[in-house]
Amino acid sequence: MGSTFSGLNTVYTGIQAHQLALDTVGQNLSNDSTEGYSRQSVNLVATKATSQTTLYGTSYVGSGVASASITRARDTFADKNYWNENSTNSYYEAVQNNYTVVENVFNDSEISDTEVGLQSSINSFWETWQSLGTDASSSDERISTRDTAVTMADKIKSMASDMQSQISTNYSQLQADVSSVNTITAQIADLNKSIIQLEANGGSANDLRDQRDELVDNLSKYLKVNVTEKSNGSYTISSDGSNLVDEGSSVELATQASNNSQYGVTDYTLTIKATGTIFNPSDGEIKALQDNVSTNKSYIDKLADYSAFFLTTFNAQHKEGYGIDGANSGNGTTDTNFFGEDENSYQWIDEKSSSTEGYEDAYVEKTNSSDGTTEKLRGISLINELTVNSKITADGGTNYIATKGANKYTDSASYTDTNGNTVKTGDYIDANGNKVDYADRITASNGTAGTADGTNAVSLSTLFNTSLGDATSISDTVKTAAGMVDSSGNYTGYSSTGNLSLNDYYNDTMTKLGSDSSNVDDYVTKTTSTLTELDNTRQSVSGVNWNEELTNMIKYQQGYSACARILTTMDEMLDKLINSTGTVGR
Repeated sequence: MGSTFSGLNTVYTGIQAHQLALDTVGQNLSNDSTEGYSRQSVNLVATKATSQTTLYGTSYVGSGVASASITRARDTFADKNYWNENSTNSYYEAVQNNYTVVENVFNDSEISDTEVGLQSSINSFWETWQSLGTDASSSDERISTRDTAVTMADKIKSMASDMQSQISTNYSQLQADVSSVNTITAQIADLNKSIIQLEANGGSANDLRDQRDELVDNLSKYLKVNVTEKSNGSYTISSDGSNLVDEGSSVELATQASNNSQYGVTDYTLTIKATGTIFNPSDGEIKALQDNVSTNKSYIDKLADYSAFFLTTFNAQHKEGYGIDGANSGNGTTDTNFFGEDENSYQWIDEKSSSTEGYEDAYVEKTNSSDGTTEKLRGISLINELTVNSKITADGGTNYIATKGANKYTDSASYTDTNGNTVKTGDYIDANGNKVDYADRITASNGTAGTADGTNAVSLSTLFNTSLGDATSISDTVKTAAGMVDSSGNYTGYSSTGNLSLNDYYNDTMTKLGSDSSNVDDYVTKTTSTLTELDNTRQSVSGVNWNEELTNMIKYQQGYSACARILTTMDEMLDKLINSTGTVGR
């Protein structure tokens, strides 16, 4: 026979269990707005039954209820999918932000009815050469040509400076992100130790696990993470082959600075601090920042390409013409650089085997005639070299602008002159049609001091919209400076504008910028939508649902009240047994 008081314990366990369940409901509702909180539930089990002799043998009667555990609702599979997509989404959002800045730098739209972009500056410079082609002796047109050239060069330098600033901004964010990653991994390692300690004797450290998963959510914004849970409850977190967290220890990332003279910036390499090993993330915001730097450098390269065009191709064509300064027996000064000083010559050196190879294989070779030194110009140094010749910017210097052309053969058909030389399009000829060397070229027949025929101005204006391969009367001297032919006239490589006209090259660059930016916008839209769906999936499992919790509250409240009612009934029975029996004979 069971103990007289055994039923009290059975009901008491029920009261305790329902009280714990109600406390858990209160915990869930209290943390409804807590970021990263996972809904908890009490797992109730019946306690060990006791034997009871009955008419037909031994039977077993329950002894109550116990709380086996308090677990949190969490879908590990959904978490891992979320972490992967969070890295990708963060990557594209950071890239999108960078493209917004690049598009603003290269913005050619009107602002307050004024065109302020580089395209406008190039067009204005081109228009002045068109005007000089018809009115080459006009002082106003020459001054306008000089001033628009200064404006265009300053615009290119300003844009390059803006891109340098954006590179610095990306690197500053990279350093901040590395600091955040180190803080997060250290916190996860500390939580691992606490979880191992608290769960050593069973149970689940739910709140600490929630904090740890919230930290992994944040970490996945910066890096692609792979999370493995060990049997002791700790996380091992790796990223692209490197363990960042293993139980109670974490690995710190660091940045190593190095000067980059080509772009005029300080570069930062991401490393494992303890070993100095290069760490290359494959996704996340940190990867995006590294890619942003590469993108921004590529647009500095584009600005350098434009600068190279003016220093090499444009200068070479300008040097072929004559000014109206009255020198050279009235023909005017020749061999004048429009950009850069006269003692310098510039040639595009292209060592690429195809137009798709990197910019680092090409440069402008600057040769100083006074001391014979040569210098390779790339990136910022090339852009800074783009300065209007001080001879032209000086008082009266616009007379050195070489609008008058030299005698050239312009027909497409080749012929042999009286000296046995083959004359082809763009060759210099004398009045008798005989080929002459570059140094012996003469002004066009109607070019005299004080009056410019404008033929060289026309040739210069043509370069803006016509590729060197298609332009007529362009000499091999110009093509050599542009890096397209060798001294024998053989085609050898690509000009700084990829053998396109300047405007075509610029338009191609802007088209690619717009296309790349649009594609990134699409990726952001897609990844954001996917991330939202994954988060909704997680919340459907781990989020607090008020209707569900209030339903549970009523259920556990009723259970608690029922147990209490049974306890009251049993108390009345025991009172009758103890106080109201065995009174006969008193």
